[in-house]
Parts: sequence; structure tokens; C-alpha cells
Amino acid sequence: MKKKLMAAALMAIAAQSAMAANGQPYFALQGTYIDPDNLRNDKEGYGATLLFGVPMGQYFASELNLFGLRMDNSTNSFDKQLGAGLDLAIYPFTRGSRFAPFLLVGGGAQYEDRNGPQRGYGFANAGGGFLANLTSDGQVALRVDAKRYVVYDDELSPGRERLWDTRINAGVQVAFGKDPVIASPPPPPPAAPVDTDGDGVVDSIDQCPGTLRGTPVDSVGCALPPPPPPRPVDTDRDGVFDLNDACPGTPLGLKVDERGCAIKAAKIVLHDINFEFDSATLTAGSKLALDKVSEGLRGQPTMSLIIEGHTDSKGSDAYNLKLSKQRAAAVRDYLIESGIVGTRIEATGLGESQPTASNATEEGRAENRRVEFKVTQQ
Repeated sequence: MKKKLMAAALMAIAAQSAMAANGQPYFALQGTYIDPDNLRNDKEGYGATLLFGVPMGQYFASELNLFGLRMDNSTNSFDKQLGAGLDLAIYPFTRGSRFAPFLLVGGGAQYEDRNGPQRGYGFANAGGGFLANLTSDGQVALRVDAKRYVVYDDELSPGRERLWDTRINAGVQVAFGKDPVIASPPPPPPAAPVDTDGDGVVDSIDQCPGTLRGTPVDSVGCALPPPPPPRPVDTDRDGVFDLNDACPGTPLGLKVDERGCAIKAAKIVLHDINFEFDSATLTAGSKLALDKVSEGLRGQPTMSLIIEGHTDSKGSDAYNLKLSKQRAAAVRDYLIESGIVGTRIEATGLGESQPTASNATEEGRAENRRVEFKVTQQ
């Protein structure tokens, strides 16, 4: 009987190997719990199952399983079962999902070593289980299944031709490779779009076919209107556009000729040139205003200036004259420090002698405290 059992197992392995030529096989190693038929007079037992499977399409797989079990009996000894079976696994849902339940139906043979007869018996089984992927590619999964076995054993109990055992298996299933996928042929490439007039807009959406090559067009292939001419710019705001300005950077307020250059005797009054109280020290805001004057002088390298300092009538004439000269000299010094040649700039103080407004009011006095620039050479 052992020889017959081994022959049946070898035939199942050969059939399984033949099917493996057309699929990607997998194997599983599981621990097994058995709840034996009451007629066996055995307690529950444990063992191991080695499973080798091959997918057969999307919903089926063929599985060969080899098992060994041991159960304690009432005589303080134990019974053993060794066997092999071939199951058909049925997947009612798509294989390869993260959680895949399945059904099992099959049969096989087992050799039993127990008190009494020691021989092999055939069996049929049915059950189900599930796979739960442990890796993202589905190559390793947790496998749990339970099966009900009917063992065709008519020797253990007179009048009974079969025994009923229940087994629960749990372990890890590992695939040797991914399920083969038959790639469908790629679709034919789409026809290349045609742009007859070469304007960058294909004929199917070109609303203005026949546009001359090189003409700028909009999104539907129609010629764009010509861009408007650039607006003239007068950066130094002297009334002469930059395109024609021969003297860029003229200080704001100076009169210029048609070339944009300051004319001789032109005068500019700067009221934002201020000093620290009762001194000739320039404030930070005054230096910003003088930077613009320096820029204009650099743009017109032949122009020369005279700087005049004026005060209001507060204080004595002599004091105001001295202070106005010191302040005019401070302005000249700052322009020289900014890079203007000193021979182009003169400085003088006129005190309170040339008021432009009444000194009777604060507003008038503020108007009289000023610095004037006069062009002495164009």
C-alpha cells in the first residue's frame, strides 16, 4: 500500500510539473491544525503542509500539497498521517488583488500509522481560504485555508465506510514570478497633423489658410495686427525725448535747447536742499537731490555751474552772508566728491540780499532759504 501511495503522489507531481510549463508557479509552507473524527479516538493534532501551485488563467489554479500530521491518542501514544493531494483552487474574484478569497476542491491519498491497521486511504476534500498580500508586487502573501476531508477508511469502525476530519492551514505563500500578461498589439500611430501654410497652426483648426510664411499668427492661424510703435520716452523730463536727447540726465527744472542740453544762464532753484540746524551740514534727503544734479553734470561734460546760497532775514546780515557761503561751498564739495571736476563748479553766498518772497511770514522765509544753480557754460 505504501508503494501505491507513493506512486499516486509521483503521478500528481508529474501532472503538476507538466502544467507548470505553461504558468508561473508558487509554493507555500503552512502549519496545520487537525480536528479528527471522533471515531479515531484521537485528540487534536498538528503538522505541516508544503504546497506547490500553478495558475491556470485568471480564476483557477492547480495545487499539489504534501502533508505530515501527528495526533495524540487515548493510549498515551500517537497516530501519524503522511499524504499528498491535488486541489483545484477557484478564485471567484480577480487574482492578484490585495485580498483574494478562494475555494478549494480536490482529493488524494494518505498513509496512516496508528494502533491497528497501518495502510493508505484515499480522500476527497473541499473548503476555502484567502490570500492577503504582504508585499506591493504580490509576490509574498499570507495564506489561510480550511478544508473538510472525507477519508475512505472502512477498517477503523465496523459499519462506517468513511471518516470526517477538519484541517486548518496558515502560512506564507511565495510566487516564483508574476502572472504572464499577454500584451495587446499597440494601436496604430495617429496620422501626423498637417500644416500646409507652415504658420504653426494645423489645418484642422486654421481659420486663415494660406497665410504667408513667417507672418505672426494667433491661435487659429490668422495674422496678428502689427504691434503699436513704442511710446517716446523722456527720462529726464526736459521736454526732449530720449531718442533725440543729446544731454541725458539734465536736472529737472533747467531750461534746455532743442537738443536737450541746458542753455547758458538757465537757472534751477532747489528748495529741498536742507542743512542741519544753524550749520552747513547737508541732510540725507539733500544728498539724494544733489545726486540727480551730479548725474546731469556727468551727462553734459561741457556744462559749468555757479551755486548760489540764499537765506531768510533772520539773524544779522553778516551772519547770514557767512552761512550762505558755507552752505554753497558744502553743496560744491559734495558734487566734487561725487566725481564732478571742481573747475566746472563755482560757489558763492548771497545771504538775505535776494529774497523771492516776503520775510514777514514763515512760508515766505522758507521760500527764501534756497540753493540756486545757474548755467555759466553750456
